[in-house]
Amino acid sequence: MRVSFLLPNFLTLSNLALGIVAITLSYQAEWLYFAAALGGAIVCDWLDGWMARLLKAESALGKELDALADLVSFGIAPTFALYNYLKLFLPLLPYSTEVRFWMVATPFGLPLLAAWRLARFNVSPSPNPRFFEGLPTPAQGAIWALWLLTAPEGMGLHPAFWIGQILLVGGLMVSRLPFLSLKSSRNLPWMGLVVLGGVGLGLCIPSALWVSAGVLVYLGVSYAALRFVS
Repeated sequence: MRVSFLLPNFLTLSNLALGIVAITLSYQAEWLYFAAALGGAIVCDWLDGWMARLLKAESALGKELDALADLVSFGIAPTFALYNYLKLFLPLLPYSTEVRFWMVATPFGLPLLAAWRLARFNVSPSPNPRFFEGLPTPAQGAIWALWLLTAPEGMGLHPAFWIGQILLVGGLMVSRLPFLSLKSSRNLPWMGLVVLGGVGLGLCIPSALWVSAGVLVYLGVSYAALRFVS
């Protein structure tokens, strides 16, 4: 029994460790490895809950530890990645000091909103296990990791797009809007639609809009799924 309780928590700690590694990689501008570390953290985040349910080892400690790991891996790590990416281009951007300040400051709202969302989920989980209230924190981390892999420049670093997309993602995290749960195997066909829709839009629109388009496709498919399964 002791091993069965330790295994899910070991996976959660692996999620946390990969988040710390991702933060370090962001300072080295290793965006491919950063995305790989966040991808590994997402896998650990999915497996810890699955393992806990399988072994009937769910606990209050595991729940709190999971929220802490998610905050670091999918709240703090993407924030420092965005900061370190912007820092490479900041001296070259033709904007005023005030505008550049807000471009630097805005990403640091993401971990605050992620912390709020995770705490809210811990005290009042969604009544439908197939849906979350608000954009899942791991999903927003994955979105930024994929966006950084595109090496956005030009329009992608325009203050309106940069700040607007961060505010959109942050606002959706703390919203009450329904989003498909990434941890439910019953949602896999719907998540396939999210991926196909996101890829299709990505081929048709500028990369500066990929984050906004991706989360809106996710939201639209989630609403369709909610109506279908209700």
